Amino acid sequence: MLMINLLSKNRTWVEQNYSEWLYPKISSTLRFFYGWIPFSVGDLLYSTAIGFGLWWGFKNLKQFLKTPIQSILNLLCVVSALYFVFHLFWGLNYYRLPLHKKQNINPIYTTEQLFKTTEHIIKKSNTLHLKLTKDSSAVVSSSYTFEKLVVLSLEGYENSSFKYDNSSQKYSLLSTPLAYMGFSGYLNPFTNEAQVNCHQPKNSMPMTLAHEQAHQIGYAAENEANFIGFLICANHFDDYFKYSGYSFALRYCLSEVYKRDREAYKSLKERVNTGILIDFEKRSAKWAQYNNPLEPLFKSIYSHFLKANAQDKGIESYSYVVGLIVGHFEAQH
Repeated sequence: MLMINLLSKNRTWVEQNYSEWLYPKISSTLRFFYGWIPFSVGDLLYSTAIGFGLWWGFKNLKQFLKTPIQSILNLLCVVSALYFVFHLFWGLNYYRLPLHKKQNINPIYTTEQLFKTTEHIIKKSNTLHLKLTKDSSAVVSSSYTFEKLVVLSLEGYENSSFKYDNSSQKYSLLSTPLAYMGFSGYLNPFTNEAQVNCHQPKNSMPMTLAHEQAHQIGYAAENEANFIGFLICANHFDDYFKYSGYSFALRYCLSEVYKRDREAYKSLKERVNTGILIDFEKRSAKWAQYNNPLEPLFKSIYSHFLKANAQDKGIESYSYVVGLIVGHFEAQH
């Protein structure tokens, strides 16, 4: 913890020596060892660890009550080892330089700039939607298998400035629990496998893959992984990937417009193809199937985890991707 505290105060050192030098070697090696395995090794490790922990706790309950101090110290030894490995294998990326500084993007934007970017994204989304459906009121669909989506996502990275090698994207064996917790995927830091929730709306899948791959190459912040995922999809040669990226950006930008100006939100929303809005409703309905009283608790826990790892806004940091998107388009003009 002392080491992490010291390193977190020198983001330039972390960026140059860990994120750009040591971490790529570690992550590529982990993907090399686990990527070829057709199922999620990380999910099995988590499931086994939870099962073993429950068994150990039950078996040693009497000993724990008899010598609580020693038992707590033993438990803390295990936790401290996991804490060290987590940061060595991935977690130090939370303390790297912000992406907007590396990309020379100004994430601070005016309401006028937000409206302008949203109008541009609406035009792009509508155009892509019509190319894919030929009908402004139809919903975009795809026959792509998960394996095909993975290949296309890899090709998106190959044609970008972000280096990625040794593929490792898999359907999570814990997809149902993830759905009830409200998560579309996650990166296992101990195996560097990108875990994808198979229950999520299919039109969201390209963005989820690109997002988790951004985590794999060392971008820990959620807003930065979302932005990189958007760039990969928006600049893809495949229109379905482009639509996934632009429709993602559209939802976030419209949400931000709604917070600032309800009338402008209503006006902009009326310009969006009906089929896109129906698609959004279907995605929301898909997630609504898994609504449960515990979901806010899981998200609160994750939010506190992010705050403990230099993400001051917690889970709300997802919304800051709008600043990166607006700054990106502003830099192009």
